[in-house]
Amino acid sequence: MIVVLGRPRVHRPDPSGELAPGGLAAEIAMALGRAGLGVELVGSIGDDPEGDSVVVGLGQAGVGHAAVLRDPATRTPSLDASSAGRPLPRLDAADVELGLRYLPACRVLVIADELAPVALAGALEAGAYHGAAVVVVAPAGSIDPEALADEVTLFEAPVADEADGDLDEPAASADERAFARFVADYAAGLDRGEVPAAAFAAALGDSDWEPSAD
Repeated sequence: MIVVLGRPRVHRPDPSGELAPGGLAAEIAMALGRAGLGVELVGSIGDDPEGDSVVVGLGQAGVGHAAVLRDPATRTPSLDASSAGRPLPRLDAADVELGLRYLPACRVLVIADELAPVALAGALEAGAYHGAAVVVVAPAGSIDPEALADEVTLFEAPVADEADGDLDEPAASADERAFARFVADYAAGLDRGEVPAAAFAAALGDSDWEPSAD
């Protein structure tokens, strides 16, 4: 089982269509689900119609969502500018611990959202408890690689494009979507038992994403 940890967002891929899950955690999880792999998303969304759309979309993509918290105090964030400055759904250390304990097995843990240091530490500890391969995706410079165990893979997420406040605008750049698919392919390789170097090479070879030279 591959577990993706993060807060899904919402967007409208088709201007005349329904709202759908978006954001890095959701994109990674849905790529894995569509590939027929066992995947669960652990995280949080608002207890609102947008959150309902996220749950439906995850289920349609084959992503388990039994450990997704519905936070009534906040709204499910969107990928446009309308969510700027608004509190994100709660995902503190206790939520992370509860969600990961809810799942009976975890071979690969992908941490795809920024977490408070205590919550991140709890997620890493849970990954170690499960004996899982752990992948952390974080903004450049936000995590010191030396603070992570040697067996943890750290990827720097691409910088998101500026959004203009319209849910009908493209939710992510082609590079961001390609990066999500790359992380999904890498996690799938680890789930098959490949060593990180082999999983990385295979995922990169099948990907449209190109690592930054910086």
